Amino acid sequence: MCRDRTGYSGRGPKMLAVTQDEASTSRFPRVTAEGKTVWRTEFIGPPPSRRTEQLVDARPPEYTEPKPFEVREPQAFLIEQEAGATVAPHFHYVDQFQVIVSGDGILGRHPVSPLTVHFAGAHTGYGPIIPGSNGLSYFTFRASADETGAQYLPAASARMHKGLRRNLVAKHLPVSSPASLVSRQQNEIDVGLEAEDGLSVQLLRIAPKSSLRLPDFSLGSGVSMLVAAGEVVFDGKHYCTWSCLYARQDEPSPELVAGVDGAEVLFLRYPRHALTP
Repeated sequence: MCRDRTGYSGRGPKMLAVTQDEASTSRFPRVTAEGKTVWRTEFIGPPPSRRTEQLVDARPPEYTEPKPFEVREPQAFLIEQEAGATVAPHFHYVDQFQVIVSGDGILGRHPVSPLTVHFAGAHTGYGPIIPGSNGLSYFTFRASADETGAQYLPAASARMHKGLRRNLVAKHLPVSSPASLVSRQQNEIDVGLEAEDGLSVQLLRIAPKSSLRLPDFSLGSGVSMLVAAGEVVFDGKHYCTWSCLYARQDEPSPELVAGVDGAEVLFLRYPRHALTP
């Protein structure tokens, strides 16, 4: 069972870490205009929007820019779209990663399946997100919370700031089969995306009972991680598949130890400007 949870103090080798079992009580449905269901499960940070029955909130809250030197909470949450539950094109006010973990579908013009990793910069439009016949599930990760929900286009176009747009899809990073996971003899790092400003997508493939020091946090502005397969042990606690972790850029990079069946951990580092006041 994966029930351990580590609190975040902001000092020392402590990371926010939440398991799927812990987060499962927050799961709730919303309905699209076509009557299809989209489920949301909150893992880390405040809710990304109000808990409305309808997918599109008729009265969404307004976004307030962080004050100078203000550091907001990170966010991690799981979205599950049933077949036919399309999410229309939209943008958000902050940088974010989306990680496809189950099912398949289309994101914009890109076919997606596990593990497709999408990065959308703040005020960058993307979508629609169209699930396949088996539905589509994906995690959203943010280093700085946005609680206003999706800003649907074209209606919200006037709220988009001018500037750099970043809409990137990393190299596909398939999760290993259970047999390959348990038989791995040495650690491997599969790089899906790397940029000069610290933006990084890496899949850390850790052999059973082996340890691996995480890549440097300080090169970016925070790091989100997803246990994509197997189980890892950190600070004496166990985190199994679909556990979510977050660390600030000023924390030391610790070692993760894989469980007896090995582990694969998705490492997502935000670009340096994301938390710059």
